[in-house]
Amino acid sequence: MCSPQVILAALGARAQTNCHDHHHRGAAVPEAATTAPTAPTAPAAPRRRRNRSGPAPEHGGPVTDRRGALRAAVAGTLGLAGAVALPSTAAAAPPEPTDPADSLASVLRRDRRRIVDLTHPLSADFPVFDFYVRRPEQRQVMFADVVGFNSAEWTFNEHAGTHMDVPAHADAGLAHADEIALEDLVAPLVVVRIAERAERENTTELTVDDLLDWEDEHGTIPDGAFVAMDSGWYKRVGDAEAFLQFDRSAEVMRFPGVSVEAADFLVGERDIVGFGTDTTSLDVGTRVEPLTHRALLTTGRYGLENLAALDEVPESGATLVVGLPKLRGGFGAPVRAMAIL
Repeated sequence: MCSPQVILAALGARAQTNCHDHHHRGAAVPEAATTAPTAPTAPAAPRRRRNRSGPAPEHGGPVTDRRGALRAAVAGTLGLAGAVALPSTAAAAPPEPTDPADSLASVLRRDRRRIVDLTHPLSADFPVFDFYVRRPEQRQVMFADVVGFNSAEWTFNEHAGTHMDVPAHADAGLAHADEIALEDLVAPLVVVRIAERAERENTTELTVDDLLDWEDEHGTIPDGAFVAMDSGWYKRVGDAEAFLQFDRSAEVMRFPGVSVEAADFLVGERDIVGFGTDTTSLDVGTRVEPLTHRALLTTGRYGLENLAALDEVPESGATLVVGLPKLRGGFGAPVRAMAIL
């Protein structure tokens, strides 16, 4: 597992070391050491990294201070306080109890932070393209007035609702849902807005120019960041026809996506953990071949689709946190995604 410095760096700290050759290969996060050896996991495609001539720009006062408080709280929660001073070869020590006043929950309340839910409710009426994705179903099988508790069985596709596309979605030899590194599920959140353009043109794409325009205003996309396209499309989710815009004559759908060139730029020129959209696919709806998916997933990154409420998150300065079920062998999974401001 990566050093504490790298985990803290995912929350905005400047890393003194990097984990590039370790956790960006799509390998499983190791469990606690045991006496029994485990079979090695085949590595994913190596991540490429761009050397930068200058440091990433700093964000202004309050954001930096709050981010530092958040890092300290998470460090305490993970038992990492003071661990950065230890050599990498030191034996792991039991974590010390965290002062309740320094807990993550206390910091969030004290700083009046907002936690923005980026997740749609998963339900039977969530819009899906039925040819590829089965509509979610829920059936109650236990009733409190009969057995003392309520319970239901769900049937849904991995790729219904707000969900993650993992590298194995494009190549079964790469990381599955149970093999996504935990440190990649907490990342600086970059939000690139194209909603005004999407309102005029329903098949517009996030482009390299959009990314460069973002960098002109906010600085270079941070290492380890997650990039999200805000097209405003999530507001249509209550109307399946408006959300998917299936054109039967052309046998395509019409909604925004990420261009292949932008995907290549993000994985080749920047060191991201993944990118996502507030539409039902990473690819624009009119693209038949999932080229944007392949550009991202085959390099060991992950994608998030059907994100919500990105317009409530600042373009820079927030932290993405993703709750991912550990589905063994999964090619994707529903998630609970949130942004901590």
